[in-house]
Amino acid sequence: MNITEYLSIKNLVRKTKIHYARYRRKLLNPLCTPNPNPIFILGNQKSGTTAIAALLAHATKQSVTLDMEDMEGYTNLYLHQGKLTFQQFINRNRYDFSKTIIKEPWLTFYIEELKKFFPQAVYVFIVRDPRENIRSILNRLQLPGNLTDVPPDMLKSIKPGWQLVLKGDWMGLAGDNYIEVLAHRWNKAVDVYLQHKDQMFLVKYEEFVANKEGTIHHLAQLLQLPVQQSIRHLVDKQFQPKGKHSISLGDFFGEQNLNKINSICKSRMVQLGYK
Repeated sequence: MNITEYLSIKNLVRKTKIHYARYRRKLLNPLCTPNPNPIFILGNQKSGTTAIAALLAHATKQSVTLDMEDMEGYTNLYLHQGKLTFQQFINRNRYDFSKTIIKEPWLTFYIEELKKFFPQAVYVFIVRDPRENIRSILNRLQLPGNLTDVPPDMLKSIKPGWQLVLKGDWMGLAGDNYIEVLAHRWNKAVDVYLQHKDQMFLVKYEEFVANKEGTIHHLAQLLQLPVQQSIRHLVDKQFQPKGKHSISLGDFFGEQNLNKINSICKSRMVQLGYK
């Protein structure tokens, strides 16, 4: 078997697993009941939420939702416009809301709705340096960081859910280009934590990377979840597509765009200890 055949089979297996998971979720959804006291893992997209939620779930042997398929389309837009109520959203995602640990970055911006419908929930907020966070988002979307704005042909090739990340006007974000929008989006996510920090456990992504096992064990202790098995064999697993960090932030963004991020995010960076 040559490398092309191997990659083809590997891709087929991956797609089969995805289709099976979707079918299983659809089948079980009507039979599930939302968890009345879940642990929500919140934070901006590409801030390390998937890795932390997955490792926490494995260490403590708890059920987990890692992203909601419903958020891949225009669900957020419909929620924001009132075309879909939050109760309807919960009902059509009963399977995902039935887990003990629920990780979905989009839910960060629906904190008030979560507090209303899940008054006994516990919250963990993951934060990452905005410059690295934004670079990771752009790497995920295969977009350069030094453009004036994203060309329409590039934008059309991006999935609807991610297009909403790049467009800020629909959710009231300022910004004249995609870099400014993403910087203001980081601010908006951080404001959720700053406004509710007495009800949230904060995890800095950089501290997690420096000591993954220690961070997960400490978080489990804070959440009063006994650690039941080792995660040492999983700490280096890539839970999301890996970003490219071989070039400096200055080279990736260019001076003008990097200055935009530093200027827009400065006050909140200081509050969270980022230089």
